[in-house]
Amino acid sequence: MFNKIIYVLTGLFLIISCNNPFKKELPIIKDSPIFQLVDQDNIIFTDQEFFGKITVLDFMFTQCMGPCPVMSNNMKTLYEDFRGNPDVQFVSITVDPENDDQKILKDYSKIQGVDDSRWSFLTGNIDSIKNICQDGFLLFADNLPAGHSVKFILIDDKKRIRKYYNGMDLNEIRIIREDIKNLLAS
Repeated sequence: MFNKIIYVLTGLFLIISCNNPFKKELPIIKDSPIFQLVDQDNIIFTDQEFFGKITVLDFMFTQCMGPCPVMSNNMKTLYEDFRGNPDVQFVSITVDPENDDQKILKDYSKIQGVDDSRWSFLTGNIDSIKNICQDGFLLFADNLPAGHSVKFILIDDKKRIRKYYNGMDLNEIRIIREDIKNLLAS
């Protein structure tokens, strides 16, 4: 009888330790897409920039009167939270490249308080951006610029998409902050 109790307790311990609900293991959704765009300083930015860094990425445009100002403010909060940590970077890809050239993106980056290379604002041709958004990051891109996603995408240092977050929801911003910390610690 005592041995049965020990076996049951050992089995329960193994089940609980393997399926710990408090462990914050993020799923691996897929590899991030291969792409090449240009940043606000007219420097080529490719998906290879994701290697070795935790990246938060979103799609936005500077003339947006809808969700983009909220998203940019939330991204700015994260950018400031990880100030001084070169292992965390932020990437915003415009979905309105006709209007958002490098000069506009440079001015917008200054408005956001960007004073280092940890937050890049990218542009390219609209077909490439639609492909990156829809096929690469699995987000809708049918009606750009107005119909863009409000998701923040967390990418790990091995260039893998780990999780999506609502970029307008402050609770989700708290969650992504903790997930970034967990990825940095792993």
